Amino acid sequence: MPGTEIRQYTAALAGYLAAVGADAGRLGALTSAGEQLATLADKAPGEIASGAWIPAQQVWEDALTAFDDLLADALLGPLAELPGLAELVADVGRLASEGVHGSVTLGPVQLEVASATLVVQPPAFSDNATPPPVTIGPYQVSEVAASLSSPFGGGGGLPGGGAIVRLPNDGGYGGVLELPLGPVQVSAAAVLTMIGNDPSFIAILGASFLPPIQLSFGFSLDRVGGIIGVNRRADTDALRAAVRTGTAGDVLLAAQPPASPLPFVIAVDRLFPSHLGSHLVGPSFKLAWLSFGSAGSLLGLSVAVVVEIPTGKVVILGVAQASIPGLPMVMNLRLDVLGIIDPVEQLMSIDASLVDSHLLGIFEVYGDAAFRLSWGTTGYMVASVGGFFPGFNPEPARIPAMRRVGMALDNPVPIIEVRAEGYFAVTSNSLQFGGRLEVGISLGIEAHGFVQVDAIVQFRPFHFVARVAAGFDVSAGGFSFASVTLEGSIAGPGPIVIHGSLSIDVFLFSISWDETFTLGSGPADALPTPDRLLDVMAVELGKPENVQSGSISDPLVVLQPKPSASGLAAVPPTGTLRVAQRRAPLGILIERLDGRPLDGAQGVAFASAGTDVTERFAPGSYITLTNSEAVSRPPFDQLVSGRVISIADPALSTFPHIDDKRVVRQIIIVDGKVTDQGEAQHLELTTMASMVSASRKPPALSDTTPLVTAKLESWSATGTATVFASATAAHQYARHNDAVAVASEDAADPVNLAGVL
Repeated sequence: MPGTEIRQYTAALAGYLAAVGADAGRLGALTSAGEQLATLADKAPGEIASGAWIPAQQVWEDALTAFDDLLADALLGPLAELPGLAELVADVGRLASEGVHGSVTLGPVQLEVASATLVVQPPAFSDNATPPPVTIGPYQVSEVAASLSSPFGGGGGLPGGGAIVRLPNDGGYGGVLELPLGPVQVSAAAVLTMIGNDPSFIAILGASFLPPIQLSFGFSLDRVGGIIGVNRRADTDALRAAVRTGTAGDVLLAAQPPASPLPFVIAVDRLFPSHLGSHLVGPSFKLAWLSFGSAGSLLGLSVAVVVEIPTGKVVILGVAQASIPGLPMVMNLRLDVLGIIDPVEQLMSIDASLVDSHLLGIFEVYGDAAFRLSWGTTGYMVASVGGFFPGFNPEPARIPAMRRVGMALDNPVPIIEVRAEGYFAVTSNSLQFGGRLEVGISLGIEAHGFVQVDAIVQFRPFHFVARVAAGFDVSAGGFSFASVTLEGSIAGPGPIVIHGSLSIDVFLFSISWDETFTLGSGPADALPTPDRLLDVMAVELGKPENVQSGSISDPLVVLQPKPSASGLAAVPPTGTLRVAQRRAPLGILIERLDGRPLDGAQGVAFASAGTDVTERFAPGSYITLTNSEAVSRPPFDQLVSGRVISIADPALSTFPHIDDKRVVRQIIIVDGKVTDQGEAQHLELTTMASMVSASRKPPALSDTTPLVTAKLESWSATGTATVFASATAAHQYARHNDAVAVASEDAADPVNLAGVL
């Protein structure tokens, strides 16, 4: 609807103008004029006359003209300070019909700016006048193109230039630049945003050598570069997702030049978002074998190493390419690899994906791989090429959905369809592998067949499952002549169970067979029942690495250095002791430990007073959840892992001390009034403390009350007045006490369902 577009444009323009200091009076007139014009634009054809529309259009144009002093800043933003650009928006009448268009030369650099305009079609007038399209006004300048020539005379056909773009939702500015310097082609991308009053900046730089720098044995150095970020962090989840599409390699290693600057800088900002206090730095390079310069190379390897400070996270991104220069359709293989070492999460991960890969111009090659190694309390190892056994959940490892590794016939004429794919995975307790082959022919009569195998072997307790399936069908014109499907499985031991089924369908009859066989007897292999949870926790909480001294700062106490003792945590009388572990949550009943079922539900809780220490635990690793509970419960929850213990302060009279006989004279000056207390035996410590504290504080706002506050959700359960700090603790209490768990806020304000069917 034209009226909706006018309202949206009016609101956006008012926001731009308000940001550069427009007063409320003129903004109100602009909003009112826009609403009047939008209301008329929504009228049905023939409901209004030209005598009503033309005055409303004039009111809008007058309201827009009233901002001639602020329009440059509103439409250009910080770019309005560049000489010559502000003049492009000086003619408000021209802007209303044409928008912002023009170019400015700044020495060797030529800037070209342009912005879109909103054009609407008024409804047909009742006096049979045909209204022409009306230009409402220009949008903000979202892109500035820059061009320059190489100082070496054109740069060997590589013209220099770049662009500056405005990120969506006033998220800041970004830009790309290509600068030819003879044998070196310099490229750069940068993003600048703000976090409050602090700048957040990232730049990705690169220099390509034409021709490449020859090393030896056919190897060459094609490119060097690096990344630097201030108040930026590496988003590991976004990077892992971007590896699957090739975006990470395109952004960080220039594996493929950006088609447009705006999506490119948005990707930079998304992969390395703003984060106050975190910084990025690292180099990058590209090596090639049998390189032909701009035509490409037979083999290429690009690597970037990014270090996040101060967390110590290391991100390694690599792009390996194999292609025939000049004949990319014959062979073009690209493998993007992302490695992350995160000391905070105590996790090393590797993700790899085939991106835009094909062979002989007719085969598409695809697939993903992943590796996870955790050295935390719940250590694990997972490695997979092509995914996992159907239905297998690799938790506690967090691995996104993976494509099978395979090859498919990519033929624009689907006469023959061929697809072969497979997978192989190794975890801390299993071995998995499988594959699938599909072949189809379509020549008037369609035939399709497949063979699939899946197998998993679990080491402890020992168990295996293998499945096989095969089938084919023949049809014509949507009518099936015949189909055969065979499925079988074998699982064991204890006993070994073999299942098979066969189905034959033809247009005259159908035959089906299904049978299960059992071989042997006896119980399946089982893990031994773990020790009592109380005994396990006693050992865990007694480990030296799980016992640490807490707060030891006391301005009234000076500790005399003493020789350290291995395995002991030195704590002064006024300090605290922190005892915590990550093997299992405390304070709730659990049914499993280390993947093995306990002998009934067990729980361990602290009897001593203190403050709880919490960690993120996966409840499904310790609690037997139903399918519905596994879907509805959070995958991780903050649960108790330990406690901070302190002792009560003893009376000062119990310490050796010497009375201070000195006399203090106290003079108090408050609001210019002097009060001489004389020789005071008792000082007004409250006044003195507040004065000293105030003198050390930085300037602050008069009202520091937060407008929005957030707190952790608490939970309640029927039959007890206990307030639980987590949903897992409340549900576990309800499970073992025939109660119902509910969020405390919901319990305090229940919904009345009376009369609801």
